[in-house]
Amino acid sequence: MSGRIVVITGGASGLGEALAEHLARDGDTVIVADIDSEAARRVAHAISERGGAADHATVDVTKEREVADLFTAVAGAHGRLDGLVCSAAVETRAGVLETSDEDWHHVLDVNLKGPFLCMKHGIPHMTERGGSVVLMGSTLAHIGSPGFAAYCASKGALVNLAKQAAIEHAPDGVRVNVVSPGACEVGLFQRVADEADDPQALKEMVASRTPMGRLGRVDDVVATVRFLLGDGAAFISGASIPLDGGLAARRQ
Repeated sequence: MSGRIVVITGGASGLGEALAEHLARDGDTVIVADIDSEAARRVAHAISERGGAADHATVDVTKEREVADLFTAVAGAHGRLDGLVCSAAVETRAGVLETSDEDWHHVLDVNLKGPFLCMKHGIPHMTERGGSVVLMGSTLAHIGSPGFAAYCASKGALVNLAKQAAIEHAPDGVRVNVVSPGACEVGLFQRVADEADDPQALKEMVASRTPMGRLGRVDDVVATVRFLLGDGAAFISGASIPLDGGLAARRQ
């Protein structure tokens, strides 16, 4: 039973929701923060019903005032912050020539500005006791993929942002790392698959191109985030951990 106070942005769906459920099961108090108020309330309530400790908060991670208020409220209610998981993310399927200015700014705002603002206002509440920040990235931070110009750019920049924050706050005992999943059974890839003409065929095709021959699983992501939040990773900071079954290694 870890007993940490952990904020999870994008915690009302996909991998964020799965992480909230599993960390609460470990004994953490999770704050499910999401732009979708009802979904955040639903996830927190379900965790509480199962005996876990959870609260919910409404936040648009692209709005600095809302982000600042979130962490002020968490610190006021719990007295500290031990962990931050930035899982809120969006994508748009378009290449460089087809990406609109509006879509470019939206993807970069959520996927890059959001984690920046969360660290800017979350890390100060960790510096007294130390803590761990986990930014949810993507294997597309390390390899290109036609049709994902804004998404690849946002996740690539996220890796360097994590390194910068890790260096700056190492003296404070705050670690910052990136988890970079490939195609996973939950999250953004699942949404893409659901919109395909033949979802199962798409999943099988992607799995066949992965050296380990399968998609990522929720347990893969949960185990890695749990490790990075814990004492076993006490000397790991500024790293980007690939969870892609060897895909990036093949293509780099």
